[in-house]
Amino acid sequence: MTVLTSADARRSSFLDDYVPLPGVYDELLDAQGEPRPGWRTFCRQLGELATGEFGRRWDQAQNLLHENGIAFGAYGDSENPLRPWVVDPLPLLIAADQWQRVAAGLAQRARLLDRLLADLYGPQTLITRRVLPADLIYRHPGFLRVYHGQRPVGNRFLSCYAADLARGSDGHWWVLADRSEAPSGLGFALENRIVVSRMLPDVFHRCQVERLAPHFIALQQMLAESAPQHRDNPRIVLLSQGPGTPNYFEDAYLARYLGYTLVEAGDLAVRNGQVMLKTLGGLLPVDVIFRRPNSEHCDPLELSADAFSGIVGLLQSARERTVALANVLGAGLVESPVFMAYLPACCQELLREDLLLPNVPTWWCGDPASKHYVLDHLDELTIRRAYRNRGQDLPFHRQLQAWSKDELVAAIQKAPHAFVAQQHIERSTAPVWSDGGLKPQRIALRSYAVAAPDGFEVMQGGLVRVSQSSRPLDMSILSGEGSKDAWIVSPQPVSQISLLPTQSQTVELRRSGAELPSRVADNLYWLGRHIERSEAAARLLRTTILRLTSETEFELLPELPMLLRALVEQGQIEPGYVVQGIRVLLPDLRRSLPGTVLDEHQVGSLRFTVSQLFRAATLVRDRISTDSWRIISRIDQQFRPWPRYAGVDLTDLLTMLDQMIIDLAAFSGIVMESMTRTHTWRFLDLGRRLERALQVICLARSALEHANELSGPVLEALLEMADSLMTYRGRYLANLQLGPVIDLLLTDDTNPRSLAYQLVLLADHVERLPRNQTQPLLALDQRLAIGLLHDIRMIDVPMLADLHARGQSAPLVELLTVLEERLPKLSDAINHQYLIHAGPAQQLTEIRLEPST
Repeated sequence: MTVLTSADARRSSFLDDYVPLPGVYDELLDAQGEPRPGWRTFCRQLGELATGEFGRRWDQAQNLLHENGIAFGAYGDSENPLRPWVVDPLPLLIAADQWQRVAAGLAQRARLLDRLLADLYGPQTLITRRVLPADLIYRHPGFLRVYHGQRPVGNRFLSCYAADLARGSDGHWWVLADRSEAPSGLGFALENRIVVSRMLPDVFHRCQVERLAPHFIALQQMLAESAPQHRDNPRIVLLSQGPGTPNYFEDAYLARYLGYTLVEAGDLAVRNGQVMLKTLGGLLPVDVIFRRPNSEHCDPLELSADAFSGIVGLLQSARERTVALANVLGAGLVESPVFMAYLPACCQELLREDLLLPNVPTWWCGDPASKHYVLDHLDELTIRRAYRNRGQDLPFHRQLQAWSKDELVAAIQKAPHAFVAQQHIERSTAPVWSDGGLKPQRIALRSYAVAAPDGFEVMQGGLVRVSQSSRPLDMSILSGEGSKDAWIVSPQPVSQISLLPTQSQTVELRRSGAELPSRVADNLYWLGRHIERSEAAARLLRTTILRLTSETEFELLPELPMLLRALVEQGQIEPGYVVQGIRVLLPDLRRSLPGTVLDEHQVGSLRFTVSQLFRAATLVRDRISTDSWRIISRIDQQFRPWPRYAGVDLTDLLTMLDQMIIDLAAFSGIVMESMTRTHTWRFLDLGRRLERALQVICLARSALEHANELSGPVLEALLEMADSLMTYRGRYLANLQLGPVIDLLLTDDTNPRSLAYQLVLLADHVERLPRNQTQPLLALDQRLAIGLLHDIRMIDVPMLADLHARGQSAPLVELLTVLEERLPKLSDAINHQYLIHAGPAQQLTEIRLEPST
């Protein structure tokens, strides 16, 4: 690395207007206003970028975050459930020699909390020797009898640990909080690294930044070694709380990055003491659960009475060591602030060591002497809840803010054990990019540690939280905070590290898809249906708007009544437009149609369907490609409801529909060319084919049930909506007749838009679904699919066209009505057979995929 002087670095134009806050430690500049040693190379490299170029790159990085749909939520903040993730383009730089001292302290702290958990859930020597007050432990709402008796592999109670750190005015690091329940933020730290390093690749490499990959490799190794039977290839799942929860994006992101199956509680069941994964092919044993929910939400039988969360019998499985949990249930006990008051003494007792990394000075008001000190110095201290309950602390913090001093004193006197007081740490500042320049803002760093054979391995980096406020972190969330990447700058070149294993035993080749969880298959199925429903609505609306905005008088548009009937059936417009007549309501339709289509609260509107599409995609985010997600995210972002598009007219709406149809075609292309033909693809395509079949039938019936209106323009509009007009003209030129149209849209199995084509694929998909091979007869879904295909193949097109020409349209319309009624029955049969696992356990076959011997 080239040695740079502070004067060289200071010449960066980026630093010209940067002014640190007085009396606060600034991470970038020292007391003389010069860049600190770890920042000099960074400042020099950044100074070589023009401000305009930096801004351009930052715009691109923000677009990437926007396309990826990254969002987070504060636990317990129901008023603002999800917010866009905010990343600052400037990282926090820490010199490697400084960081190694911090890392050693974090590793020691993780060992200490691990031993503390083992003692509290075991012999409780800390209580008998009065290192910890018994009152402190037994008053803890998270200290439950049911957590005792767990015997984790290697007696390791804490597998994953995180700590919130801050640097005080004296330049020393302090631990503000411990996180031992299910530490969050790993996925966001990884995403920050990807975004910032991609934005500044040359700067990143020349600063010789330590990589994050070793931490995730250690995490994978730890989880694999936690398997009770130490299998060579254990089944590991990431247990999420599900969509709509604060960390669902992170859960899906980590599951994809680490290569684990993302599951929710409903995907798992305990059978004969073994945790099983519900899949299309039956029940698969689970060896390790990397959990994200709170402990109390994991087993409704022994913990929470909430029947809608948790896995019944999970705790007993953990006790019997048929499954490993990371972290063990009850690990969140020691992340309560009350333990900070006693950690130095616990460290001496359990490790025979001094605490290397001090936590913020803490006093538990349950101790009379400490309470007296707190009340005497109340104005100088920060009052917090003694016992943390993850996800429930924000309302308590709001209440504290609302209390007067007298009310707070009264509360402490009434229930002293419920409060702790902590010394206020004046957190350091770091530069944040804002309005084309740098401004100082307060920071805190969350770093992570994972259990290793010889202790704990600390991540070389972390998640930096940025806030304009110096208040405690739990409160700064409320004012809206951002984040940064953390770069540990090495004096030596850093080797490239990949998460892909370099050596391992041979893995048996597979082309299996039966491990798809039933819930995921259901969500994929409905994603396919919403994709097709959106496209059908967009094509129908486009065909209609092209006629509404044409110069042709409506009397010369015989297809318009048919189009309006189809819009009514889809729920895009009110039935009154057809009942009262076109002449009277057409001007009103031209004005109101954009608002109706973009009203997400109107069931059946295209915006409503797009919202359902986006939600379905969110549920299977870990199962679809990044490009597929970006397409769906773009559709959702660009096709927005009122009032944003309060000034939209039919021409604007037509442009939006054109773009949506192009995006949906791009999604279909990715699905066709990139998805392997496993059950993931099959259930997505099942939904698409069934929905497209229903849409074709609906359009054909709308046109054919009014024989007196059937004409060339009506047939042309029908072909246009079915995206088959070019094919028809290629075969028959401009000679529009009913027989060829019926054949092309209903019975031609070479046309990807025809009903017959959909039924052929439906029958093939159904035939390839997992089956009980001992059953000699066809299942209901097979019989329905074969019957539908047989009915459409037996259509006599010339005869039906001739009957229709003589005014006898009933046979064809009746056939379409029958098909329209039977397709939902096929959908119900598939759902009952594969997408609902509520029946007796013996109906599900237990399977274990082991390498052959």
